[in-house]
Amino acid sequence: MLPLYLSIEGLYSYQTKQEIDFTSLTAAGLFGIFGKVGSGKSTVLEAITFALFANTNRLNTNNRAYNMMNLNSNQLRIEFHFIGKENKKYAFEASWRRNSKQFEKVTTPIRKAYVFENGEKIPLESTDAEEILGISYKNFNRTVIVPQGQFKEFLELKGAERSAMMKELFNLDHYDLFYKVASLNKETDLKIQNISGAVQILDEYTAENIEGLVTQLSKEESTLALVSKKHANLDQQYQKLLEVQLLYREIASKKEIFAKLNANQDNIATLKRQIQVFRHVERIFKYLFEDLRKDQQVAIQLQTDTEHAQKQMDGVSTKLLITNQELTKTELLYNKLDSRKIEVEDLKNIIQILQLQHDIASDTERIAKGQVHLHSVEKEIADKLALIQDRQFELKQLKLSRIPSDLLIVINDWYSKQEQLVKNQRDIKLELTGKQTDTQTILQQFLTQGLDSKTWLENLSQKETLLSIELEKLQIEANKALVQQQLATYTHALTNGQACPLCGSEQHPHIMQTEDVSMHLDSLKSQKVALLAEVQLVQQQKQYFIQVETNLISLKKDVKTLQAKLQIILTDQQAHLNQFIWEDFTPHDRTAFEKWKLQVSEIEKKCTAVEEKLTELQNEQEILKGKRDKYNNVLNSIILSKSTIEGRLTSHLQLIKQLNVSDYQQLPLSDIENRIVQSIKFINDTEQSYKKLSDEVNRLNVEEATCSTATKSLKLQLSGILLQIDNQQKQINDLLKQHNYSSAVEVQQILAQQLDLDKEETRIKQFEEQYAIIQAALLQLEEKVQQEAVDISQITAISLELQQVKQDKEKLIGQLQSLKDQVLTAQKKYAEKLQLQVEFDKLNLRSKNLNVLSNLFKGNGFVDYISTQYLEDLCLIANQRFERLTRGHLKLMINADNDFEVIDHLNGGKSRSVRTLSGGQFFQASLCLALALAESTRSLNKNEKNFFFIDEGFGTQDTESVNLIFETLNSLHKENRIVGIISHVDELQERIPASIKIVKDEHQGSLVVRNH
Repeated sequence: MLPLYLSIEGLYSYQTKQEIDFTSLTAAGLFGIFGKVGSGKSTVLEAITFALFANTNRLNTNNRAYNMMNLNSNQLRIEFHFIGKENKKYAFEASWRRNSKQFEKVTTPIRKAYVFENGEKIPLESTDAEEILGISYKNFNRTVIVPQGQFKEFLELKGAERSAMMKELFNLDHYDLFYKVASLNKETDLKIQNISGAVQILDEYTAENIEGLVTQLSKEESTLALVSKKHANLDQQYQKLLEVQLLYREIASKKEIFAKLNANQDNIATLKRQIQVFRHVERIFKYLFEDLRKDQQVAIQLQTDTEHAQKQMDGVSTKLLITNQELTKTELLYNKLDSRKIEVEDLKNIIQILQLQHDIASDTERIAKGQVHLHSVEKEIADKLALIQDRQFELKQLKLSRIPSDLLIVINDWYSKQEQLVKNQRDIKLELTGKQTDTQTILQQFLTQGLDSKTWLENLSQKETLLSIELEKLQIEANKALVQQQLATYTHALTNGQACPLCGSEQHPHIMQTEDVSMHLDSLKSQKVALLAEVQLVQQQKQYFIQVETNLISLKKDVKTLQAKLQIILTDQQAHLNQFIWEDFTPHDRTAFEKWKLQVSEIEKKCTAVEEKLTELQNEQEILKGKRDKYNNVLNSIILSKSTIEGRLTSHLQLIKQLNVSDYQQLPLSDIENRIVQSIKFINDTEQSYKKLSDEVNRLNVEEATCSTATKSLKLQLSGILLQIDNQQKQINDLLKQHNYSSAVEVQQILAQQLDLDKEETRIKQFEEQYAIIQAALLQLEEKVQQEAVDISQITAISLELQQVKQDKEKLIGQLQSLKDQVLTAQKKYAEKLQLQVEFDKLNLRSKNLNVLSNLFKGNGFVDYISTQYLEDLCLIANQRFERLTRGHLKLMINADNDFEVIDHLNGGKSRSVRTLSGGQFFQASLCLALALAESTRSLNKNEKNFFFIDEGFGTQDTESVNLIFETLNSLHKENRIVGIISHVDELQERIPASIKIVKDEHQGSLVVRNH
């Protein structure tokens, strides 16, 4: 992960929105975030972890959202951009708001995640950063962002916890194969059981059984062939007899139909004649009678319409006469309305005049009262002005006695710096004395052991060499004594006639005489033990004094550094004393300055009090001026209003035409208004009545003319249709005589017959065709029967025999099919049995192999082994830096329990627990492991650059260790690795190429300031 951008608003001490551009910081390779304790430095890390994982180290309570929000903020918002896996850019956001009505209530936090593609923010379905970073929140805090107090957690984890962490960081899950093997083993055992059961079920299916079934099948097929041949011959005879029997039955059926057709032949002939007559009458008379009937119906309807139109016209004429009489009466009143309308307008103007006269009187009274109030306010303004002038004079006198504030600040800063220089001098002297005392104590240790602090190593090495020479001499002498003792053993065992074990001779004329050297060997052994103890003591002294000398060198270096610092402070102090130029005070005693400062404070308080009183009086004066302006504005407004009203009064008086205003001065306005309402109602009613009657007269005139025209038209149509009816009746009578019909009634009866001509003619045609077909078919069937020479009486006997043979055949077919099914089933089951046996053998072998693998992977043993290998690799990488930081004195290792230990080269290369390290050494080990972890996990995220944060920890290091650490951190930039440091130690800023500073403002909260 590589951070790009972070914005924080409303989180803890961050009241307003603050932004951090990490691109310029990470470009430096090593950067820092500095600020005083409590300024909000660690909140930067907490904002990042909450945006990514919705989790923090500081708060995880139910009321976390409320407690995280700044008390002066109404919303909390975090936005974090970074480069994740495959070098893609991601953005994570978190926000929530405070309830506007309940201060203690906040909304549920909302988290969103985005990925940038082609410059666009595309929302992600999941806000789980673990999917993007490939690391959990807990391990993120161990390897990427290490919060305050957790930097050493990786070292202090138990073996099992550290293995679990390694399992997650390096994706070792794919090595945890125990459960997969167990599942496969269980699955294989189940298959073996199933196959074993299936094989037992198929035991009856053998090759011998199948061969017997095939032989039986061949015999049954031969029998079936004979029966099938007999069945075919009988079936052929039976079918021939059936055909002849069907011919006899068909002849009988045809004769029966032919007899019915002969019986219906007369009816068909009568129907043909009836249709011919109907078609003749229909052709001559049908349409004439239809036209006559239609015209008669039209004549009846016209007669009815004419009578109704005449009656309607008479009613309209009567109504028109009455409406004309009413219109004449209303017209007399309508002509007098203009005079009545002028009277209404005059009354309206009189009402306006009376109201305006009342408003003029009211405004006159208000003007008089306002002038009284205005005079009173102007007097108060004059009194306030006199008081203000008195206070201004008093303030002027006080300011003349004031001392410049910049002088006060300069002198106060001088005393503050002087006190700090004195304190620094005292602290350095105290620390210098302690270092010198420690140096003397170490030198005394050399003297106590009789060693010179400069030549001790040479003396001890020489002593160790001498002791080694003595040990070699003792060893040579001891070897000689041992040889002599062994020869004595051989000589005592020699016997004449037996071969010597050394030379093989059987003759021993001069047997060697030897002395007993056992006591001498014991003496040599005691001397060797004593010498070895002395050598070990010398070696221990060397190792001890190597550490002592290292401490002595460090102390001497620190003494020189402190002496240099003390000299600088003394120089600064003298330069600072030279800047003291104020004769009224002494540089080493600020008592007089404090008294003077108190006097200045008293003057400032008096000035402030007078200024406040002056401001109060000026505010009161402004209020009075505002009141005066308000009164003036109101008076001017009233005067202007009065003038406007008088102008309107004059206009209304000029509009009066008929009435006299004085006649209505004493009348109430309501009476005048009622009179106006009544007059308007009379005018409106008269106008509406006149218009309504006029419209009615016009409408009735139009309606009377319309009715008259319609009546005349109907009478004319009726005359024409009656003439047409007479002509049609004459034409019908002529045709009746011409075609010999007695009357029109006779013709109408013929036409009234309900005949469906098409249907009846089709029926006649079908009868004639059927008659001819049946007659021809009878002749053909009789000829066919005569040609067939069979005895129909044999059909019953042959049918019975055929049925018996068919039953025998079907029985044989059923038996044969059953036998075929048995053969196929047996063959299939036997093949299945063979296949199952092969699978059983394979599964049995697989089960044995899986049992071996299960024992190998049982109890996470394989994963723990892989985890141990990864930890050992981490140690190798970490030791490249750790040994350099500890000057080769210490080295990290992993013990059998997967716990960290250190090899102490100052104590014979023995191992001890990592928890025995000092605070500074522990920080060094943690830093080296964190760098190793970051380097090892770099490839997992597929990032070109890797990054991690360190929060505090440098205060435990001495100057030389800090130099080594920073040299290491700076070298990481060349390896595409970036480190961020959070610290309150301002001196570290000089060592870091890029940094920002967190400043806590009393009013604005935490602010981010970029250092230049």
